[in-house]
Amino acid sequence: MGKRDSSAQHCAPVDQYRKQIGKQDWKKSRKDVKLMKNRSEQDSQSTAQQIVLMLGVAIAVLSSLYVLLFWYLGAASLDEVKEERPV
Repeated sequence: MGKRDSSAQHCAPVDQYRKQIGKQDWKKSRKDVKLMKNRSEQDSQSTAQQIVLMLGVAIAVLSSLYVLLFWYLGAASLDEVKEERPV
């Protein structure tokens, strides 16, 4: 159980510099990955919100159309009933 050679553990200054740059690039890439994930989550949430909004608009338009037709056809049928009844 001898000691390791201490000179074998030390790297050349160029290798240390390369390792340092690699660590910095890794940190930057992690930040970029987090930003991309946040953007994709926001996009998926906004897509879901757009779907709900479009469904709400479609329901509102259809219900207003239903009310208008009900009112128009209901008024026309009441006029026919009044004309048919003898006074």
